[in-house]
Amino acid sequence: MQTKKMQIVIVIVSIFLFGTLGYYFIEDGWTLFDAFYMVAITITTVGFGEIHDLSPAGRIFTTFLIFTGLGAAATFATYFARFIIEGELKGIFGRKKMQNKIKNIQGHYIVCGHGENGITICLNLYENEIPFVVIDSDAEALEIAEQRGYLTVKGDAASDMALLAAGIERASGIVTCIPNDASTISISLAARELNNKIHIIAQGNDPTIETRMFRAGVDTVVYPLKLGGEQIARLIAKHYGIAPADRRQHEDVKIPEHDPGVMGYYIRIFRLFDDKKITIREAIAKTNSLFAVALKTGDGEILENPSQDTEITRNDSLVMLVQKTKSILQTDVSQKETGITWSDKLSIGITAIDEEHRNLVLLLNRFQKSVSAGSGREKIVSVFEKLLDYTVTHFKNEEEFMQKYDYPETDNQVQEHRALTKTVMELNKDKRYVFQENICEFLNSWLKEHIMGTDKKLGEFLNKQGVK
Repeated sequence: MQTKKMQIVIVIVSIFLFGTLGYYFIEDGWTLFDAFYMVAITITTVGFGEIHDLSPAGRIFTTFLIFTGLGAAATFATYFARFIIEGELKGIFGRKKMQNKIKNIQGHYIVCGHGENGITICLNLYENEIPFVVIDSDAEALEIAEQRGYLTVKGDAASDMALLAAGIERASGIVTCIPNDASTISISLAARELNNKIHIIAQGNDPTIETRMFRAGVDTVVYPLKLGGEQIARLIAKHYGIAPADRRQHEDVKIPEHDPGVMGYYIRIFRLFDDKKITIREAIAKTNSLFAVALKTGDGEILENPSQDTEITRNDSLVMLVQKTKSILQTDVSQKETGITWSDKLSIGITAIDEEHRNLVLLLNRFQKSVSAGSGREKIVSVFEKLLDYTVTHFKNEEEFMQKYDYPETDNQVQEHRALTKTVMELNKDKRYVFQENICEFLNSWLKEHIMGTDKKLGEFLNKQGVK
């Protein structure tokens, strides 16, 4: 604990101060540095010998100093060594585990840069279950990627070492999301040299050097600003009631925005987020579904055509068959309309964390309002992605508090953060099929449990450390 470490440091400093002044006043002709050095070699028992002959009083003082200082020095050394070793071991084992996962994938994509564009690309790759590895030299960007469960490599994407660590020789493609065309060209040259069959997609910034990019081995150049301009133009046209021509309408492959269903029947996913068990029959009634097609348990086991009397537990998922006119999840109407109201009961007493919790509640209520109002899928997805981004940032800030003040439950709470982030990522991936009201239920229950449970304990601990 942080308090105990501070106590040890205070004791060590006090012993050095007491010992230095003791030798200085007891022994004639000693300087303060001589006295300090004598304290250091005495309590650490290095055995260098006395720097000056000690008087009888000095020997008695030395004996007393050994008994009082040796234990404190040993305790300090133990804590310091444990801090270094634990940190190193966690880093080593974490990197080794990540490397083993990367070695076992093939046909994947490599995303160079986890900035604004990289985050969007990775989220969509994750949703479509396309394997990928993120390369970035920025530790903070990689931390966000790792919180979302992505495979990562830290380093310069233009270096052979980083590309090989990301498995470029087994990769199908590479995407550069670097706001620097010179860096993009360097990455493309290195990637093409290591894998001449790889598909290279590059973020372009200056159209005048597009030809150079193609010469460097790039297959496709995409200009985010141009795409953003086209999207804004479509929004303006929509506002004026004009339906602009969509380039995709002439393509051979079309991806529908919504699940088209078959003859008015649709597949939906219901996931239980409550600790209270319910039967499949109750889940069917709750969701106004026709029947359950399959059950996927929390540990991954799949049961087809399960009995309606089967009980489901927290984190179990049901694949349901619904009709368009009946696919409405039965929820508390008043809660749907009002959402969560912030109150002092939700405060944990830490100003910075409380402010982030307020913003999370605001985003959750905005998402819930969009669902209740029957807003378009695009708006609902946009709000959900903002909620996801803010949640990751919030968890990161909480973990910095825990590490700074040596919170004893840090490991457990970090694991909870990772599990919650994974669940949100899975919901985001399946958002076309999951009951949107079911997502609201999860977010409401999770946020309340998160604040009223684990964060309340963290707040109490930080308050005792004098943090407000």
